Amino acid sequence: MKKFITISLILCCTGCALFTISCNQSFQDLNVNPNKPTQVPPSLLLTGILSDMADLPGGMDERWDQYFLINYSYYGNNRYDFGPGNDYYATLKNVDKMVQEASAGNTSLQNPYHALSLFFKAYFFTKMSLEMGDIPMRDALKGTNNLTPVYDSQKLVFQQALLWLDTANQELHQLIISGPSKPDGDFYFNGNLVQWQKIVNAFRLRLLIHLSKKINDPDLHIAQQFNTIVNNPSQYPLLQSNDDNLQYVFIYPTNIYPRNPGNFGFNALRENCSATYVGLLTQLHDPRVFVTSEPAQALVSAGVSATSFNAFVGADPGEDLGTMYNKTNAGEYSLINRKRYYDTYTGEPCIQIGYAEQCFNIAEAINRGWIAGGPLGNAEAYYKQGIQASWSFYQIPLSGQFTAYFLHPGASLGTYDTYQIPVDFTSYYNQSTVKYAGNNAMGLTQILQQKYLTLFLHAGLEAYYQYRRTGVPNFTTGPGTGNSGRIAMRFQYPSEEKTANAQHYQDALNRQFGGNDDINGIMWILK
Repeated sequence: MKKFITISLILCCTGCALFTISCNQSFQDLNVNPNKPTQVPPSLLLTGILSDMADLPGGMDERWDQYFLINYSYYGNNRYDFGPGNDYYATLKNVDKMVQEASAGNTSLQNPYHALSLFFKAYFFTKMSLEMGDIPMRDALKGTNNLTPVYDSQKLVFQQALLWLDTANQELHQLIISGPSKPDGDFYFNGNLVQWQKIVNAFRLRLLIHLSKKINDPDLHIAQQFNTIVNNPSQYPLLQSNDDNLQYVFIYPTNIYPRNPGNFGFNALRENCSATYVGLLTQLHDPRVFVTSEPAQALVSAGVSATSFNAFVGADPGEDLGTMYNKTNAGEYSLINRKRYYDTYTGEPCIQIGYAEQCFNIAEAINRGWIAGGPLGNAEAYYKQGIQASWSFYQIPLSGQFTAYFLHPGASLGTYDTYQIPVDFTSYYNQSTVKYAGNNAMGLTQILQQKYLTLFLHAGLEAYYQYRRTGVPNFTTGPGTGNSGRIAMRFQYPSEEKTANAQHYQDALNRQFGGNDDINGIMWILK
């Protein structure tokens, strides 16, 4: 009995103590979830932002770029019936949060995150604008303080982006010369700010090229900006080789290439090469076709050599899907190279901003008369360098030979027929269709054709944007591309804007596209 009374007293005292502790806690403390963090390391935010900016293969972009096509309706189509464009405002909020978190402790990492944030703002805002036209920018990212942001003009978006990039270059320069300062969370360059400064300036050249139709706009100073960047390498360093590429590298098993052994059986025959891409390669007798594609099996069976350019045939993007499916399964069309794109879980790196593209952008600027030349020389020098950089990416030597791998007919992955492909860059370049024709319309077409070939499965919609801006190469249409035989010129705005931001949404449509959210409307940058 005494033992029972003692235990009861202990329990009573313990309960009173717990009650006293509980009473001393505020209701605010009780409502805090210890398992839900209120702060995020800027490095973690940076990693997420870098992931969001990657345009990876395996989706609609490569069909809209007319690189290759889907031939089975269950898996999609090749239509240009564009819907809403991408919404990166959540990512941009994370960009602001990253800077805020890096600034909170007044750490030495504050400035690198801020410098990179300027690049990200320029990247994501112009990315959305290229898709849709005018977009909210200055009033965006204010949360509940402004739920109905005004749409800024596309011109203003690009002006602001170019200013951000210039400031980012300056900040990165100061950080580099002041000593080690490395942001964590960077899976592209491991925090190497020297590399990021090159990317910032290469991207600025890309944006200026996008503005080619606005060369005479007195507010933009396009040629002056381009010349300042290209011919001041100490102040505006640029990419020097493929080693400087901003590229997404796939790693097994955490992030695998979209085409791989696991899905080979499901979609390997559902996709075939496009005549827009393969046709240009064969027209130029370009050895890259042996790396990225495979010969049409029906032609090889009929006696055409697998190493002949005549053995490679792409489908017209406008072809009816049913017809395309039947021809593909009959072996009449070339397929994407199975060894390169299906044999492993890591595929090839996906270039977001690359050296070869930069070379062609500079060549285009010289061709158009924006600048007289650059450190490498004239337009032809940059044109040749761009082609050679692309060959290097595919491990094609400038002379000698390389091995081509084509899946053996009826075999599973891993069983390939091999062929030795002789190459000589000088002979390739001396073809009249390849050798630079000079700073004229033909020379410009050659630059744009080679840039298109270089962008194969890289940089998202850049190849489509080039066609939209220049008409090179010629994109074909038909029943399979929909949209009444037209290549759509833009994506629509997110559907929720019609109700959540109705007035500003309609104002933007009225001043751009006659009041309609028209996928065939011509945005400012294309006029």
